[in-house]
Amino acid sequence: MAFACMDWTFGSYAMKQAEAQFNTRMKDDVFFGVGTYGSSAGLGACYRITAEGVPKDLLVQSINTGSDVSGKQFDLMIGDGGAGAYNTCAGGKQPGVDTMFPGEYTMDTWGRIYGGVDNREQCANLPHYAFIDGPMKEQGDDLIELCEYGFDQGVRQQSGGNPNILKIGRVKCPDELVEFTQIRRNDDPSDYTCGSDCQQATGTCQASSPGAGLEWCLTRMMDCRKPSGAFITNIQAGSMVDGYRVVQPCLSDGYTRIDVQCGCDDCYC
Repeated sequence: MAFACMDWTFGSYAMKQAEAQFNTRMKDDVFFGVGTYGSSAGLGACYRITAEGVPKDLLVQSINTGSDVSGKQFDLMIGDGGAGAYNTCAGGKQPGVDTMFPGEYTMDTWGRIYGGVDNREQCANLPHYAFIDGPMKEQGDDLIELCEYGFDQGVRQQSGGNPNILKIGRVKCPDELVEFTQIRRNDDPSDYTCGSDCQQATGTCQASSPGAGLEWCLTRMMDCRKPSGAFITNIQAGSMVDGYRVVQPCLSDGYTRIDVQCGCDDCYC
């Protein structure tokens, strides 16, 4: 099985290092992240988001899709953001093989299947490390701390709330972020800001209609599962840069990459 990579998580040690490199290089000040935005046609695209209560803009890449995620909503990967419909985080028959973390996936430990825990103090109930814990420890990441960081930076709110997106727009993908995902589009914009092309929010975070997805919401996820962008059948190869056509997923430790550069025409490259 292939899994999501834990250093994609908002606030991971490696993600903070990449943010610092980009911010120094571009004299900018943003957070990095990955997640879900719209349909598979947009896989690999990057967006700049201004969200209410978040101290910096988010510069994020879409590597996943979801029928419940509209084009005016971004589902950010954060520590215990919710395992979603395809949980491979915990509760498997063979932790370290079919799931990433030890133990059962219960409401008391992980919170809601969509959204994870509601409050910061509940983060303490999570396991610290993946079942195969060596790489996570070596990287200096801890799931409890990653969960808490999401609350501390305002990308998730107490009582399970979602921040309002105030502005969102397509931007160029930074090299430092592409290094994590190994996917890049050939139709990127030329700038890291969206300027007049930004969509300004026309409302606050709410369902667009009964039973529909949310609009103008920064939501969250962490399903641990190999994302949509790591399946070659979801990729529009003509929109991708050669050598960066598909997301590079991880083994169950959450850090060891699966090399998708096999070098043949019909493979994941």
